[in-house]
Amino acid sequence: MITITRLLARRLRAVFRRALKTPSKGFAPAITFRTGPEGLRVGARSGSLALEYHAPGDDPPEEISLPWESLADCEARKQDPVQLEAGGDGWVVARWREGQIPQMVRYDPVDPKDAAAVPAAASPLAENPARLLAALRDALQTTAPDGVRYATNHVLLRGASGTLVATDGRQLLIEGGFEFPWDEAVLTPRTGVFRCGELDTDQPVAIGRAEAWGTVKTRPWTIHLAVNHEGRFPAVAALLPEPNSAAARFRFSPADARFLVKNLARLPGNTTRASPVTLDVNDHVTVRARTGNQAPVTELILSGSETSGTSLRIHTDRRFLARAVQLGFREFCLFAPRLPVLCRDDHRRYVWALLDPDSAIAPAEETVRISSPEAQEDAANHPLKSRKRRRSMPHCPPTAENGPSTNRRGRTVPGQKADLKGVTALVDEAEAVRASLRDALAKTGRLVALLKQHKRQFRTIESSLAALRRLEAIEI
Repeated sequence: MITITRLLARRLRAVFRRALKTPSKGFAPAITFRTGPEGLRVGARSGSLALEYHAPGDDPPEEISLPWESLADCEARKQDPVQLEAGGDGWVVARWREGQIPQMVRYDPVDPKDAAAVPAAASPLAENPARLLAALRDALQTTAPDGVRYATNHVLLRGASGTLVATDGRQLLIEGGFEFPWDEAVLTPRTGVFRCGELDTDQPVAIGRAEAWGTVKTRPWTIHLAVNHEGRFPAVAALLPEPNSAAARFRFSPADARFLVKNLARLPGNTTRASPVTLDVNDHVTVRARTGNQAPVTELILSGSETSGTSLRIHTDRRFLARAVQLGFREFCLFAPRLPVLCRDDHRRYVWALLDPDSAIAPAEETVRISSPEAQEDAANHPLKSRKRRRSMPHCPPTAENGPSTNRRGRTVPGQKADLKGVTALVDEAEAVRASLRDALAKTGRLVALLKQHKRQFRTIESSLAALRRLEAIEI
């Protein structure tokens, strides 16, 4: 007999469901429980991926295989025991309690082909920092669902340089600083297991490779990935531009990064296939969007960020821009309107392709401008370093209602003064609406209280009348 907890069953199901094919997607692998002098091992294998959970201990040797649905039957957020007992004909009985009520489920014998053995861990294993787990997770989100000509649905692990490479043909992520105990390049399949919250991202990660399987180990989990010997990975070195040749650069302040992530998806045009936005980089960074060719244009002005180089305008899919910021990149290098954007930090490089620059959105007279207030506050508290004086890109011309104002560098910027007044008026109107709503809510509360009081009084009167009717019916 093997004993686990209902909480462990829940954890196992969460990881296996993320990593392996579940009934909703077709084939469902069997779960194998093994005990022995090293403790409890729970494993499952499906296609190019195998998983094993290990809890140290010293238990009598035994092996039990259960169908996938058994974990869903007994899982819970509690440490109550689940007893697994094998019968003589291959069937298994699971017993546990639901409150005070005993539960028992009998499972038919598992087909041997559904209970494929988990491969042995590769040797040797090289220990790496915990960020390797996050790097594998980020690489997963950079791969393509399917690889046709090239193995873009795989992650490339370069042993000689200790780098990890992933691409879907439109974006490219490279992260280095790791130690892999092999010299050649190894292709491992795309998998969702590294996105599972049950994996401890604070633990060191060990990695190794055998002939057919690669091993990633982070306690208490061991993940086995089939090595692809036949696939071809695209030559990505040519796609990586040289940072020193950048025509323009910008660096988001922390406040600007938060402001951009919060508002980028809210800009017009987010429902289209490419979700385009235009970036103008001159004295500051402006993100511009609109719905089709319709006016007005909406602009996010990121005035707390640093810029350098020449003025440049690019047209891009906003999802790649948002992803770069969410990955933690703050420094961006621009080369030309048709060349990819490069982001970098100490260990990583992220590159993505741009959209047709002929579709870029130029400044317009009818524009809704939204500045980053947190960015302005951040800039006031942390003055930026001096930068080269450069030619600015054209702004929309001033009008009688939208006159010139001065930006934070003392330069004339058309349209911002009237916009500030308009925003102030909108804020005042919003506060007035909020005050009226609060007053209405208070009045509604008092009205509800009075109605409830009248309801109670009505019930009392109705009860008294009913009692009087009963008295009248009594014959004396």
